[in-house]
Amino acid sequence: MKKKLFGMREFIILGVILLAAWSIIPSIQVHSKSGEAKKEFIKQNPKVAAKAMNFGLDLAGGTSITLQIDSKGLKTEDIKDIQQQSLEIVRNRVDQFGLSEPQISPSGNDRINVELAGVDDSTAKALVGSTAKLEFKILAEQEKFSQIVMLIDNYLLGRSDVKDSVQADSAAAEPVTTAKKDTLSDAELFAGNAKSDDLAKTDSTATAGSDSVKSSATGTALSALYLSFGNGGFVAQEQIETIKRILSDRTVQSLIPHDVVFAWGSGFEKLKDSPIKAKRLYLLKRRAEMSGEYVSDARPYRVSDGTNSGEVAVSLKFSGIGPKRFGAVTAANIGKQMAIVLDDQVISAPVIRDRIPNGEAQITGLDDMAEANRLAVVLRSGALKAPMNIIESRTIGATLGEDNIRSGFGSALIGIIITILFMIMYYRFGGLVASVGLVCNALITAAVLSAFGATLTLPGIAGMVLTVGMSIDANVIIFERIREELRAGNKARAAIAKGYERAFSAIFDSNLTTFLTALILYKIGTGSVKGFGLTLMIGIAGSMFTALTVTRAIFDLKLAKQDTNAISIGAGFAALNRAHLPIMSKAKVFVSISAICVIIALALSVFKGFNFSIDFTGGTVFRVQYNDSEDHLKDLNAVLAKFNVTDGTVRTMGATSLQNTYEVSVKSEQGADVIKAIDSDERVQILSQDEVGATIGEELRFNAILSVFLAWLAICLYVWFRFGKLGLGFGLGAVLGLVHDTILTVGFVSLLGLSVDGAMVAAFLTMIGYSVNDTIVNYDRIRENVKLHGGSDFAKTVDASVSQSFSRTVITSLSTLFVCVILAVMGGSSIRDFGLVMTFGTIVGTYSSVFICAPFVVWFNKHVRRLV
Repeated sequence: MKKKLFGMREFIILGVILLAAWSIIPSIQVHSKSGEAKKEFIKQNPKVAAKAMNFGLDLAGGTSITLQIDSKGLKTEDIKDIQQQSLEIVRNRVDQFGLSEPQISPSGNDRINVELAGVDDSTAKALVGSTAKLEFKILAEQEKFSQIVMLIDNYLLGRSDVKDSVQADSAAAEPVTTAKKDTLSDAELFAGNAKSDDLAKTDSTATAGSDSVKSSATGTALSALYLSFGNGGFVAQEQIETIKRILSDRTVQSLIPHDVVFAWGSGFEKLKDSPIKAKRLYLLKRRAEMSGEYVSDARPYRVSDGTNSGEVAVSLKFSGIGPKRFGAVTAANIGKQMAIVLDDQVISAPVIRDRIPNGEAQITGLDDMAEANRLAVVLRSGALKAPMNIIESRTIGATLGEDNIRSGFGSALIGIIITILFMIMYYRFGGLVASVGLVCNALITAAVLSAFGATLTLPGIAGMVLTVGMSIDANVIIFERIREELRAGNKARAAIAKGYERAFSAIFDSNLTTFLTALILYKIGTGSVKGFGLTLMIGIAGSMFTALTVTRAIFDLKLAKQDTNAISIGAGFAALNRAHLPIMSKAKVFVSISAICVIIALALSVFKGFNFSIDFTGGTVFRVQYNDSEDHLKDLNAVLAKFNVTDGTVRTMGATSLQNTYEVSVKSEQGADVIKAIDSDERVQILSQDEVGATIGEELRFNAILSVFLAWLAICLYVWFRFGKLGLGFGLGAVLGLVHDTILTVGFVSLLGLSVDGAMVAAFLTMIGYSVNDTIVNYDRIRENVKLHGGSDFAKTVDASVSQSFSRTVITSLSTLFVCVILAVMGGSSIRDFGLVMTFGTIVGTYSSVFICAPFVVWFNKHVRRLV
């Protein structure tokens, strides 16, 4: 009987794969480059970069900061409003700093998370941690803007008539300086290359020489770099840095009268009938007419009557002497534009139509309600009721980021290759089919992350590697079922159909329990742990699709023109296929061994304790590197002692390709002393810096314990629900196995002194989710055999069921161990401990599913409640 080679299913699969491949092309184009070449490509191809997958700071390098509102004395309803105001302030500052793809988001009701790629710790803190400055300034006249631009054009084009003007200005005027303050000055913003420790210093120390700027821009007028609009201009995204360099030039600055200043608009705008994104450039009067401290309220609304009916607007109210001042300003500047300036960046520039004497103004001409909301939030920030405190910061240097990329992707590639080779050797053609599904799963996972703008972190790469082992798990279940059907005499097509059908429930249940633990990680975790949970969820969903549809389609295509009694799926190991495990007769022995191991693990936990990272204790950790190959542990301790850093810990870092690296852990208040000590020795550099406040540490401890208990509870309830009459005993047995595995793994962590951090919590939860997989597959076979043979001899049925599943249990554990060992050996310092925990957890999870969970079900059936 002939069957169509291609049907609807095959076309859908092909479409998904082609779409996935197309989706990751921008990511390959961007992330195949590094260093300056990558930065230049992103600058030249912003549209391609926008479609690429984002790299987390542990891969890209940069700083992550968590800000929290000081809520003392505040009403609950005020906190959320202050969070929105602070969020807008931070976005505005980051926007003027010209960073690519900053990640700024609210967290809870009183926090803001900020991730800034390529920015060091001190720069980031100066950028987001200072006090906001809201001002109202009048735009300079159009004629003045044109005159200044003409002077700059003459200078850039090398015309001689500018020299006298420059000399006259230089002789008559004093150097322009800006007093030290908490915000960035215009000159610093235009320069775009101020060092981190100079962000709040005078702009009179600009070092961009006139000759260098002139030579780089000779022959190009400033007026040719923007599109004119009134007393300002629209500057295309790719021209912004050029104009900043021009305006930062010392000679160009001398051409600008001291009573005016250039300022950039906030964000980008799309020009009408053009795909070009542009930023406005304004010329403002330097003196502010009034500050934002007198703003009492600002609310967006939709005009309900009059000529502006239906338009969105913002109502603005002043308090104190604000109405009087605002009335005087509006009376003197009717017909002019008043710029609303936040931290030296123009948010809006409405036209003053008339004198406003009562301190209540209306701002119209806004595009939509979203713009009105943003403007209202900015205006209210002038009366911000509470400061934002930095409670956590993490910085990864570019060197460590590149090392993490090499180790992360290198381990992923090797893990996939080893797994593919093993599957082909063991399952022959079936292994090749599983390998195609594995590659498709990796492709789909990467495409989903890229399409939705998700951020890939180093733990996220670990999650992708782990889903490789888990996707093989589903194929192993199917192949073992197909082998059973072939041994029963079924033809290949019938064996494949029954194999997929009978394997479905075990695949669905085991993957869903792992998905639940990944969901808990995503909901409760923070930072890279949240990214790991997201990657794991996508990978699990992808593995279900590839295992149940892609591989089945390949088998169907293979058999489309034949219906033989055999298919190349390997014979397996006879010892595994014919295993008869005496589990019930030796149950007391296995339980005794486990009890002894549990007691040892608990003793280690109590008496030896744990190496808690700053994630749980609070403090600051530095990772440093010496520029030679000698051992500098004593030197590092000595230089730290010179700067009174004596109660910290220093250890050599392992599992990294970077030579001669060390980790320094101290209390937060000693962080500045460590930086001074490192700066005093030119042989050493700081690779990364993490700082966590005590509040964050307490929350992480609570969330870690909560997440483990939630995982236990979710798995117990799900198993109980799915297995019906057998469910309660099976659910409790699964949780008993998980508690057993968790305690033994905790003892293992204590014994080796592994660092307990957020990634370690992710490892525990992943181990819990994966450990229950074997248990559920065994339970599924027990349920099937009870339906076929009844429950007259339940213990014998359990023995037979576990023995029938033993080949699958061993093979899936081996395939997962391959990738876990690769993570432990090659994954780099950041995920080495994750790989170690997963390796140990996989071993004890396999043991408990066979020798602990199965005997418990028999005991429960006999002594507590009859299941059959």
